Amino acid sequence: MIERYSWAPVGGVVGKRYVPIVRVSFHSEKACYQLKGSLQEDKAQDPTDQVLSVTTQKTLDAPAGTMNIVLAGDKWFRSQLIQTNDLVVVQMGYKTVKGEELSTVMVGLIDRVRRTRSVDGGMTTSVQVRDFGKIFIKSNIKFYPEISGGTNKFFLTENGWLAIAKYFQSDSVTKGSPAVILDIIMRFILPQLNGVKWTVWDELKTEPVAKQVDVTNIVRYNFAAVPIFLPQFFSLDRYEGSLWNLMERTSSRPFTELFIDVREPLEAWNPGNKPRVVNETIEQSSDQSKAKFPKGEGYYPFPRFPFGKDNSVVSVFLRNTPFSKDAWNKLQTHVVTAEDVIDEDLSYSDDEHYNLFWAGTTINPFGIDLKRVAPPVMNKSAIERYGLSPLEVEIEGLAMDPSKPEDTIKLELMSKAYTLKLKEWFENNHKFLNGSMTVRGKGGYKIGQRLQASGIMKEFYIESVTQTFNVFEGWTTTLQLTRGRDYKPAVKAASMPKGSKYTDKKPMTTKTTAEVKGKYYTVQRGDSLWSIAFKHYGNGSDWTKIWEANKDMLVNRDARNASQKGKYVYVGQILKIPGG
Repeated sequence: MIERYSWAPVGGVVGKRYVPIVRVSFHSEKACYQLKGSLQEDKAQDPTDQVLSVTTQKTLDAPAGTMNIVLAGDKWFRSQLIQTNDLVVVQMGYKTVKGEELSTVMVGLIDRVRRTRSVDGGMTTSVQVRDFGKIFIKSNIKFYPEISGGTNKFFLTENGWLAIAKYFQSDSVTKGSPAVILDIIMRFILPQLNGVKWTVWDELKTEPVAKQVDVTNIVRYNFAAVPIFLPQFFSLDRYEGSLWNLMERTSSRPFTELFIDVREPLEAWNPGNKPRVVNETIEQSSDQSKAKFPKGEGYYPFPRFPFGKDNSVVSVFLRNTPFSKDAWNKLQTHVVTAEDVIDEDLSYSDDEHYNLFWAGTTINPFGIDLKRVAPPVMNKSAIERYGLSPLEVEIEGLAMDPSKPEDTIKLELMSKAYTLKLKEWFENNHKFLNGSMTVRGKGGYKIGQRLQASGIMKEFYIESVTQTFNVFEGWTTTLQLTRGRDYKPAVKAASMPKGSKYTDKKPMTTKTTAEVKGKYYTVQRGDSLWSIAFKHYGNGSDWTKIWEANKDMLVNRDARNASQKGKYVYVGQILKIPGG
């Protein structure tokens, strides 16, 4: 699916159709505080109730995303209306003539509420939040006799280990895949480690209604069938440590990706052919299958609890790494034109160049040296140019039966197959474009999706998404991108003249990135409107053009600009540069 978007101007000159807006909901025990920030605030609004800025960051390799929310005034700090571990929902989008179009960007739990005072005496409240990856980081498998009262003996050392061993040594695990182990962790172990109930308000009701929900109501999961080395129960039945570390050991990276994120239901579980996070066959993961488990031990509640106007869900995803051609083409895809791009920093690098590859295990049930029967594969020409750069992936345990000779062959074939996969995926790292791109704000960008930049005819993998919303300066989205390579855009037959032939040598847009970048400029240290005008027009006296195009935003940011036109500009502000 290719997703396109129409944009509002950035930098305070707000168009008639789209006005950036952010909504932050704090779900406390007593009430749901729904606050907003916008580039066009209503005069009747109490400024102490409003959001000044929101920054969110979600990275594919980090278990927990982060949010930093700045509120005007200090009443939230003084009155303790919001407290640590309260649930927070952040939505970003635009006001349009039809209403608000919002995307749920992140759902998380408060880590810290702090007050800050500036030199002019103004006060703000800063709220630091982590998304629900926090739950898996802080949930630790430990055994404490003191909390194993009643019928729950899980936290008794021997009972706990026996319970875990019972889960992991079942027939479905020893012959299954990582999805089965993760399913067991979600249904049986996570509820034991975290029994917290949060007060969550259903904001979709006319009058918000409070509900008591626990982690299994909020955090859903969607796991792919992974035809890969299975980390057997090896040390899992004696494991102590972070639940997330256990899940990572089980997931068999880099052949799979394991992450927690907020997604719209259609992308999370759409059963059709449209793009979704996990496209492969699902094992014990859909809401329907979880609903079939009997109430009691291991029961996973149904239905899920959605958030925001788009009914987004918090979910844990396990999928096969989508670097093969077919999986890549099924990823949700965003298209940005040169007009959308505010800044970019892309490069080629050999920092992660590899030219010798091997996947397998040095410890296996057969006691064989797997590297001798399934040796590494090499890119000899790359070794001659760059020197030896090995990439080895060792799996802790394998579900193989030493009594079956045919399993020796299976182990050898498995090692060879995934060694070749490593080579296919990673030997061209130095030929891929990597870096960052800052574009005009959009809440729909998510980690693990695909980005097509039509201005430079490249497509990328989105590794990280940072949303930066400031009511004085606008809204931008910064994407960390990898695996940048050429692509051929889809061509609509109706748009092609008869008899013409399409060639990918011609860009889809008549404007170059440099030309369109000139329409927006990010203020650097030492800049003034005069110097910026000189850069773009060759004549500093044309600074009044920039002033007229941005004066609303500049005055809102610093009232002194009303009497001293455009004298006060700040690093990071995004200015519209009118045509010469």
